[in-house]
Amino acid sequence: MKKETFHIQWHITNFCNLRCKHCYQNDFSPKEDLSFLQLKKIIENVFSFLNEENKNLIIDITGGEVFLHKDWRNLIQFLSNSSIVKELSVITNGFFLERETINFLKNFPKLKIKISTEGIDEKLYEFFRGNGSFLKFMKVIENLQKTNFEKVLMFTLLETNYSQIEKIFDFLDKYKFDKLIVERFIPLGRGEKIKENIISLENWVKTINFLIVKCGLEENISSVLPYRAFMVKIINKNYKLYGAPCIIGKDGIAIMPDGNVFPCRRFPLKIGNLLEKPLKEILENPILKMLTNRKFLKGKCNRCEISECLGCRALAFAKTGNFLEEDPLCFLRWTNHWVIS
Repeated sequence: MKKETFHIQWHITNFCNLRCKHCYQNDFSPKEDLSFLQLKKIIENVFSFLNEENKNLIIDITGGEVFLHKDWRNLIQFLSNSSIVKELSVITNGFFLERETINFLKNFPKLKIKISTEGIDEKLYEFFRGNGSFLKFMKVIENLQKTNFEKVLMFTLLETNYSQIEKIFDFLDKYKFDKLIVERFIPLGRGEKIKENIISLENWVKTINFLIVKCGLEENISSVLPYRAFMVKIINKNYKLYGAPCIIGKDGIAIMPDGNVFPCRRFPLKIGNLLEKPLKEILENPILKMLTNRKFLKGKCNRCEISECLGCRALAFAKTGNFLEEDPLCFLRWTNHWVIS
């Protein structure tokens, strides 16, 4: 019988070499970095829960910049050797993927490399990431195409860059990427200063309709109503589209550098700390119960009959300060056809 999975995005450090305009962080120092023994205590807490629940783990290790944590090698090795870990990825800006690092990572067949970006041309890339950064980014991309890692391009979608989606597929094919992940910008940390760059509902719908058609499906936004992020799988220039259902309060968490747990990284509300409490106890936090029970939601989200969708609580929180408000970018707002009782 196939095991169910639990998803974790683990930010092991805030330390970073970049100061991206849209970043969720305000602090970029290593002051909250934990020792390997503490990291191991956290993952053993998680493993204990997963063993009890008979689940496997899908985990993304990130930062800050993951390769700036002094114990990233020990952590990758420890996770790779665990039978509980079904999928292991590193989310990185790529700037430290030099030969020595790549040769070390080749030892771990489970490992996927996810490269984050907001643009595939110099002007847009450097608007977000700083002058001179694009040449380094392209060197990393060129080096990675010679490797056998599963390579994923993670694209953060904003009002400023949504037009890049139509150009991005040639880039994916040229540099031998296996997948594209498209996620929306949520204004947190430094990103609060550019909150006007949240994708508009009109351009969010245009983007998803483009992906639907590009992947050979009939243009119909209603077919993807429950999803907040999308993945395109690429096989010989053929594209297959997948929608990502929200995992908040159900089968996933975000872990911060100091061991604090958030419902997701874009939803910065502490619900516990894995150095202090068992994960099972943290998941009983009453906030999570509210997030997964429609009766607590406000407006039309409270009455919507699409059972597998509860709206984006992170975006509602960022835009209104109340995580129970209506989803500001629900596709049903565009179709003007709320499915309510």
